[in-house]
Amino acid sequence: MSRSLVIFSHGKESGPWGIKISALATVAQNREFDVESIDYTDLTDPEARVRRLVARCSGEARPIILVGSSMGGYAATVASRQVKPAGLFLMAPAVYLPGYAETDPMPRAGQTFVVHGWDDEVIPMANAVRFARRTQARLFLVGDDHSLTGQLRFIEELFRLFLDRLKN
Repeated sequence: MSRSLVIFSHGKESGPWGIKISALATVAQNREFDVESIDYTDLTDPEARVRRLVARCSGEARPIILVGSSMGGYAATVASRQVKPAGLFLMAPAVYLPGYAETDPMPRAGQTFVVHGWDDEVIPMANAVRFARRTQARLFLVGDDHSLTGQLRFIEELFRLFLDRLKN
């Protein structure tokens, strides 16, 4: 049986191998998942990011897990309706924001975890609560800002739990 593939989608101001993605990729590799991180640095339009992610997943035979941070969380959520991943792990997802085509994105995934900082200065914490309530996602609010790097060890532990639940 082939290994599941974890595909990471970074945020607007970061890159494909930033601090969070690099740390979580190591967690996934240690759990025998294959990993990829899509480079969106040439795309500022969230819908173009969704299209790139869907195109990458098209025809993929392995089970897919989507991980997204901020705008990457939006892209992973919207793409999940077509990709139908086994899991969706979102960090400070850009949901319910002006300027995005999908004002109320509804994911389609086997399991959804959302991590959001209480002190997020970019995306209001209330947006994550609303999204989790509406989609029945598991929500984890942590004492951090939008970057979530102050809670990276906890997020790594949470990601281990998330991946282990997908394997069982």
